[in-house]
Amino acid sequence: MLSFRLAVSVFLFSAAVAHAQPILDIGRVPYLNEQGRAVYATFLLANLPRAVAIAPGGAIGWSGGTGTLGQARQAALASCGEKGALDCRIYGENLDVVWQNRAPEPHSVPGPIIETWNYAFVPDGRFFWRGPAAAAGLFVWSHGKSSQGHDLRGAQPPPYVRAFNNAGFDVVRFDRWPLADEPNRAAGWLRDALPKLRGLGWRVIVAGGQSRGAWTSLQILNTPGLADAIIAISPAAHGSGGSLRLLGQTDDFRRMLEAAAPSHTRVAFVQFQGDLYMGSADARRDLLEQTLRSKVGALLIIDQPPGFMGHEAGNGLLFAQRYGSQLLRFVLWH
Repeated sequence: MLSFRLAVSVFLFSAAVAHAQPILDIGRVPYLNEQGRAVYATFLLANLPRAVAIAPGGAIGWSGGTGTLGQARQAALASCGEKGALDCRIYGENLDVVWQNRAPEPHSVPGPIIETWNYAFVPDGRFFWRGPAAAAGLFVWSHGKSSQGHDLRGAQPPPYVRAFNNAGFDVVRFDRWPLADEPNRAAGWLRDALPKLRGLGWRVIVAGGQSRGAWTSLQILNTPGLADAIIAISPAAHGSGGSLRLLGQTDDFRRMLEAAAPSHTRVAFVQFQGDLYMGSADARRDLLEQTLRSKVGALLIIDQPPGFMGHEAGNGLLFAQRYGSQLLRFVLWH
């Protein structure tokens, strides 16, 4: 269980992160008023490649998450210029401040921490890396599984994970070879790896994922102590739409929750309207309340929030804006 002292120390740590990573220090960005600082805070959640431009009159524009860095720069300058500014310049790009010809800093991450033929636990170089001794914790991200068989290894974790990284958490991807990525096997790989990762020295371990990655993260609840928190976004393991395999998901979900061992793990569960990869939303919510709540340290259910639709709704920037800080607080606070 996270102690109150640990939660406070992590938040104090996050306040010092901006000093160590200049791009995170909103207060040092020139020209911006309160509204501009809010826009900059949104930029800090965007996935890479990304760039932000500012102008002396307070105009700001940014772009991120798609294309190339060059395209992000052009789009950021254009967005800034659309506010009527004629002297927009790039302030930051990717993880660095480049204002006034400041050179980007080197950002090195280690190679895979654990690597086998079928899976690997890989530090993601698109996020800040502090290392076990300096980081506030470790976020282990598990990707989904493509219904078309696409290889999702190397896919960038969604923007809400960046809220954790900006607050001091390191990010490691749990990359899985598609042909070997069967639910029970993947859960076994995750169970084996998490004690090894904790043994390296991270103070807080968060296991999070989307779709099949979320399902795999929930499966480790049958072994207490592996993660301090689990974040499951749109968990699913069967079919889509009218698939007959989808009909068995609620029963499998029930069995998974019944197998959960009592623990202090904090569990956040998110599901969306119009998700074609889940069974009954009402049944899943009821099972969480009836079967899991009494077993875990805390349970947060974000159930079909307005303004979000479909299986991928948790992967967008809007979800990070609305729920990134809430999920971070839930993980760290009682």
